[in-house]
Amino acid sequence: MRRVLRRRELVTDDVCYPGEAAGPQARAVQPAAEFLAALSAGQAAAAAAAILLGPTDEIEGLLPYLARLSLIVVTFPKIGEGRGFSQARLLRQRYRYAGELRARGVIKRDQLFFLARCGFDSFDLDPTEDLAAALAALNDFSVAYQDGSDAVVQVRRRAGHA
Repeated sequence: MRRVLRRRELVTDDVCYPGEAAGPQARAVQPAAEFLAALSAGQAAAAAAAILLGPTDEIEGLLPYLARLSLIVVTFPKIGEGRGFSQARLLRQRYRYAGELRARGVIKRDQLFFLARCGFDSFDLDPTEDLAAALAALNDFSVAYQDGSDAVVQVRRRAGHA
């Protein structure tokens, strides 16, 4: 069974990605394009409550359905792919998505703090990563200079400046 970091805890994953065998209690994840195609074809029952968002997928098509999505998985297919950071910030800050937002793919533990700042609360890391060390990495910093979607204190607010 796959283990992931979810809301700062190491847990057994209950998600089934496309191409994986689904267990009886698994949440099926559907690519965003398939989700939207099923809805436009009038197959609302075929549309999953969890979707997979790739770097080139547009968020705006999902806006009417955000409230029904319990999980959005943003993929990072290669090192240096940064569009998922922007997608997360848009989902959390502009569109107020409140469900689970997961980063998946080629992600290293030194990126976790910054991914959490953008709004990710769940991480499916590269299999070579040490999950216990990755969990500890989320606490590497206690203050930040810029606004974020997490609860880290900003330096100017901590110092009492407006």
